[in-house]
Amino acid sequence: MLSFLKRSFLLLVICFSNTTLAQTGTFTLSDWPATAATLKPLYVKAIMEQAGIHQVSFTRDANFYVAELDKFAQFAQDKNYRPYLKTSVAQNLATLAVVNCDWHNGVAPWEFAQKYLGNEQLALLQPLYAEAIAKLQNNCE
Repeated sequence: MLSFLKRSFLLLVICFSNTTLAQTGTFTLSDWPATAATLKPLYVKAIMEQAGIHQVSFTRDANFYVAELDKFAQFAQDKNYRPYLKTSVAQNLATLAVVNCDWHNGVAPWEFAQKYLGNEQLALLQPLYAEAIAKLQNNCE
């Protein structure tokens, strides 16, 4: 019984610290590749839950975003895109959700993408997300 309580407490502490870290700007995309694979879904779920507090919903699951963040971190490293690497994982997840038509906040997808990302970022993302951006330009239809 004591062992179960210790494990439960440890899991609670890990989840709380993951949530806290995931919500701050100190956990950046450059930190993402070195993050333990077992913790990545916990971070993503915490970020998604925080977005939900701000009336943003997602249809894709945490595993989708773990894979996309893995791919995006590698892309940013390969291209030496320092602004993405120095940006929080939470903000990068939001960028990926917007590009992949999965940022549901009541604003038309393309209109929100232009305000949130702007033409310069959309152009930088084009090589990796050409199909997604084309769909986004059609308001995800």
